[in-house]
Amino acid sequence: MFLASLLSAFAGAWLFAAAPFTVTMKSAGYSARSDGETVTVTRVEPKSVAAEAGLQKGMKVTGITQPPRGFTRVPLPQLDATDLQDALTPQPAETLWLRVETKRGSDQLILKSREPLPDNPFPVVPLTDAQQARLTPNQASRYQQRLVQFAVEAMRRPQVEARQNTTAYVMKGKLSGIDGGGATPLWLHPSIELRHSCGDSLEKMELSSAAGNVNLTLRPEDATKAGGPIQLAPPLWPMQQVLRCEGARTALQQTLHVKLACKGLPPAEHDFNVKLTVRCDDLHSQPGPAQPPLVLEEPKDFLVGDTTPLQMKVFAHQLVPRPTEATLVELDAQGQVLRRLTPVPMGKNAHEPGLPLQVTLDTTARRTARLALDVRFSDGSTWLSEPQTREIRTRAQVEGLRREALETNARASAFLEELNDTFSEPCDDVPTTMKWILAHPAIEAAHTGFRKLHYKVRGSSHFSVFMCGYD
Repeated sequence: MFLASLLSAFAGAWLFAAAPFTVTMKSAGYSARSDGETVTVTRVEPKSVAAEAGLQKGMKVTGITQPPRGFTRVPLPQLDATDLQDALTPQPAETLWLRVETKRGSDQLILKSREPLPDNPFPVVPLTDAQQARLTPNQASRYQQRLVQFAVEAMRRPQVEARQNTTAYVMKGKLSGIDGGGATPLWLHPSIELRHSCGDSLEKMELSSAAGNVNLTLRPEDATKAGGPIQLAPPLWPMQQVLRCEGARTALQQTLHVKLACKGLPPAEHDFNVKLTVRCDDLHSQPGPAQPPLVLEEPKDFLVGDTTPLQMKVFAHQLVPRPTEATLVELDAQGQVLRRLTPVPMGKNAHEPGLPLQVTLDTTARRTARLALDVRFSDGSTWLSEPQTREIRTRAQVEGLRREALETNARASAFLEELNDTFSEPCDDVPTTMKWILAHPAIEAAHTGFRKLHYKVRGSSHFSVFMCGYD
């Protein structure tokens, strides 16, 4: 009854009842009827609190002497059913002093509650102004004590802070990259760093989401170091929602609830918002460079019949979210898995450097070997990384490439010599110089940049740069 009274709200204005009503005070053992003008006792249970106080059927309750409460300052017949029931009920471990009219005249009766004082009468603080107006003086005093206790608990209660900044980039309906997180084909996972004030006394952190897709228990061993922050990347947004792109820039948000338990401290609960910015078809904003999950090292090329193992570094353990397994595979020219080569080491955590791996390729014939990681995530989805290639060539091919390189270098040297012979200062008149360069038979393409002339010699795989002088 006490909690119910605190949760009820004041009416907007005092209104006379449209029709008579009866309220029952179960803990006190009696009922009363209000007709908008008088409040009359209609029933008294034998041996009840009301009966022991001398209350009888037919008595009219004209007022309340003690305890004073804000909402009972008006005449009792003006109260609605909720307020009247609350007003006529003695609060736990307190007395209620009623003024009544009997056949012999006015009298005052004292109803003494049999209900014990609740162990925690104010489980939720602070109360609203309307709730405080319903308190008796004794309750108000205990409420002030509870506020002091609450302030002390708040100072001792462990704190948790979430750090997170995630942006997804979508181009033509496809995900082109993510800053501050990662994705599977099904879910987008923001990277979150949880910092807590428990230090080495952390027992656990429980995370949940209103949508039900997050339910995690984090323990001290999940931190990168003892007492340090914990990194996580929960699935918060379905990829279909991310790719929907409602405008050039969309903001999405999810709320995570954290229960923090530390040794020797009261438990704490916190809510924090996780935000996602989605940039759609924005040519001026692109994701930062990402670490490829597979990096091929030596040898750079193979001869047919070469049995030298190919050295590589794998970074599957740094993917967000962390895969459950990964396999090195070889792809065909269409990007389909041709053969599965070897499982990939996953490492203990995302802060480990690239893990070494070696594999012996099939070098029985000239071909292009296309290697990738086939990754499986905890949501059941799979993903293939961008293929990395190694060429397997015959000796004749290698000799042909060597000759082509020598010819390309010779063309480049001859072009530079002719450029310097034609222009004493090639950068004095850039348009004229560029026209000459583009017309030269040794040049495949050319363009200008800031104090630079970029040109590509026929047969070369890259642009060369002519630097103009500085003032």
